[in-house]
Amino acid sequence: MVTLLKKPGAPRKLLAPMPPPPPADPPEVAASINIDGKAYSVVEVRTTGDVILDVSFENSSACNKSIPSEDIRKWRNSKSPIPSPRIFYRVRLETLKKNSRYFQHLLGPTFAEGVAITNTFAQLAKLNLKPAEVEADRLPRIKIVEEDVATKTIGRETIFCDMLRIIHGADHLTKPITLNCLTVLVVMADRYNTLPLVARYVQRTFINFKYPVTLDKKAEETLRQKILIFYHTDQAIRFASATKELILRGSSRWLGADETATDFQTAWWDLPDGLEAELAHRRACVLRTIASVQTQCLALYTSKDRQCKLGYDSSGACDSFQLGEMIKFLSKKELLCLIPFQAASPYDQDYIWPDAYPGDIETLIGLLRQCPSYQINQYHSHCGLRTKLLPALDYIKSCIETGVGVKFGRSKSDWVNDSWSKSSATGEKKAFWVSGADGEEVDVAGKKTEIFDFKEVKGKAGWGVNDIGGEKAAKALFLAERWNWIREQDSEFRMLKSTPNLTM
Repeated sequence: MVTLLKKPGAPRKLLAPMPPPPPADPPEVAASINIDGKAYSVVEVRTTGDVILDVSFENSSACNKSIPSEDIRKWRNSKSPIPSPRIFYRVRLETLKKNSRYFQHLLGPTFAEGVAITNTFAQLAKLNLKPAEVEADRLPRIKIVEEDVATKTIGRETIFCDMLRIIHGADHLTKPITLNCLTVLVVMADRYNTLPLVARYVQRTFINFKYPVTLDKKAEETLRQKILIFYHTDQAIRFASATKELILRGSSRWLGADETATDFQTAWWDLPDGLEAELAHRRACVLRTIASVQTQCLALYTSKDRQCKLGYDSSGACDSFQLGEMIKFLSKKELLCLIPFQAASPYDQDYIWPDAYPGDIETLIGLLRQCPSYQINQYHSHCGLRTKLLPALDYIKSCIETGVGVKFGRSKSDWVNDSWSKSSATGEKKAFWVSGADGEEVDVAGKKTEIFDFKEVKGKAGWGVNDIGGEKAAKALFLAERWNWIREQDSEFRMLKSTPNLTM
């Protein structure tokens, strides 16, 4: 593109187009080290470096990823041993110690590595030599073993070099950067205690990075990698959205899968700082809340109390009809399992014990919303499950949108203050149950039972008005121990603690 500039009183001049930016320079490999008769190239992260990092990248057959991504397929097809490269990096000692607590301790005076560096510097000083100016052979060499335990990825040496360059104030060289590259980078930064610096670099450099869209449960690993990146790089909004997605979709790791399998041994399959348990707990709370709606409806229609309030002679038949249609609908959608009264062994091969719902929670809500408006005749148009179910599901969905994802503020550790699992465990005491005046069992020794009453919720227009109110409403709903979903003012306050012979 040619730009025309005109100064006042001067003729127009043609300016030559700006040349394209030069391509990223490869790592400087300007020297070599001879060890046991073998020459190794030295990657000069800094040409004025005064320390050599001797890093062995151990790779095993458990590796299932690579950088570039196609390399793993090549190694498997060739059936040759996976290489474990040994790379030498020339770096600045003070820069490492300043930006990494790992290197600050390892290369300090309390470890043998730090003592060896001090002794080597002293020997060079006697010869009037500056470490930043001598050949790589004469510099202190620090051995590091980089295992593949946390990432199961071949080619980590390129990301390790990027991390060292970021520590030294330079740009990364690996291109193109993929989601797996970013994941390995933050995992390494966490291991070498340089996360604050790397997090700022990621926020600044990859602000427009296009994270892969995870449309279904098959993309769980990708979703988990995004959660780990967002958490370690303090991207709070994206982190809240990604954690909500995992809570709603569920995880194969939470379904009793073999956790010793290779697929579950990487860092993103065991999210740090208690996040893994927190997300699983939040999903369980949401499922328990949704189940309470149909559980209470079944309890109401199996009780002695008349649910049809029309006062017709057919009201009794209406209740029986609604109960039958309700059980038929829930059983057809595989949301209800009827258990016979006789005992059955959990090891009985012919008996299938019901499992917790493993699917997408939004899909579950959609299934329940399919409940038809059953009516025994044209005069009972407002009777049945649907009239009670839809308002409850609407409110649950509103609370899911505003308050299910894990959120933090200025510090990523802030989420602990709003932990659901911590709230559930606070103040727990040994329960002592007695019968109350209304026949209801009451725990007189334990903490106060958290009860959610749908009648006390304000109008639909106020649901999820702001983030703070939405989060409080979500916690009040999903952390409740008992629920009353009946909104009619003249209805009795009936709640179900457990339903005999019915399993959701």
